[in-house]
Amino acid sequence: MRNFYVLFILFAVCFTQAVCAHADNFKPVVIYQGSIENNSFNVSIHEGVKKFSKKTGLNCTEVVSSVDAADYYKSVKQYVNEGYSPVFLPYGNQFANLVNFVRNYPGTRFIVLDTVYDEPNMFSFVLAEHEGSFLAGALAAMASKSKKIGFVSVADIPFLRRFWCGYVQGAKYVDPQITVLKSFIGSYTGSWFDGNATSALANRMMDKGADVIYQVAGGAGPAVLEAVAARGKLGIGVDVNQNSLHPGSVLTSMIKRTDKVVFAALMLAKRGVWRDNFKRLGLEQGAVGIVFDENNKSLVTPEMRARIEVIKKDIVLGSISVHEYTEDLKCSVHVDK
Repeated sequence: MRNFYVLFILFAVCFTQAVCAHADNFKPVVIYQGSIENNSFNVSIHEGVKKFSKKTGLNCTEVVSSVDAADYYKSVKQYVNEGYSPVFLPYGNQFANLVNFVRNYPGTRFIVLDTVYDEPNMFSFVLAEHEGSFLAGALAAMASKSKKIGFVSVADIPFLRRFWCGYVQGAKYVDPQITVLKSFIGSYTGSWFDGNATSALANRMMDKGADVIYQVAGGAGPAVLEAVAARGKLGIGVDVNQNSLHPGSVLTSMIKRTDKVVFAALMLAKRGVWRDNFKRLGLEQGAVGIVFDENNKSLVTPEMRARIEVIKKDIVLGSISVHEYTEDLKCSVHVDK
């Protein structure tokens, strides 16, 4: 909490009077792609919106659009044309021709996650999922008995490979000989909610010997946790704490405090405070991490937890450098012990 408070204060500096003038045009909207309740990523965003409304008494419009890219584009364009600003695009990294789009609306402010463009009317937040995934991979390697673990996701895109690459690095840090299987179901209409497809991939991995599987699959992810629980294996949740979905079968969850990021972004927008470029938030700011609670207590020994804390500290201090896949579209598994 303290780190986020310091971060918030640092952001609360207006760079020019022109930038601050946008505070008078505050009419925020968050446009989701797919349902809120069935997607852990959307749930976390929604929590941030609720906190903002409760804190300020102001309304932030929430729109649930189709998962179809063309329909999502139409929804965004509709609300921009209706004068909403800022427009929060949680799926900015999947928005085709985003730069050209925002340039057509220089008077509208846009907030995006996990995508970075140097545009004056775009405010970007990037969460260091690779750092949190490193911890998830390290814990998976400690827990694995077969020395074979898995990763299941949806679209094979750089953003999602950032999770995978961090996971591989963490696993290899603990056990250089461990095998990490990976599979993506692909990008198609409804893929983010296709639990049948992710479950099938998880079962194939378990057939090959994987005994811990990390799902980064949005609304299609809980099916992975269900599949591994049914076969007595271990799953790893994502975005929010999913340990309670199958107590005793979910090793941990790699949480992203997207709720805090969304809350901070809306508060800054309300005050007319903007900055170009982006801000990355990771383990140091408490924006990502893995969860230990009563639901996974029996799965994590004190020794395992203590080692995770040491690894976390080393990442924050820079003793361990976690490579980010999106920087060069490569996954380096070399880490300094």
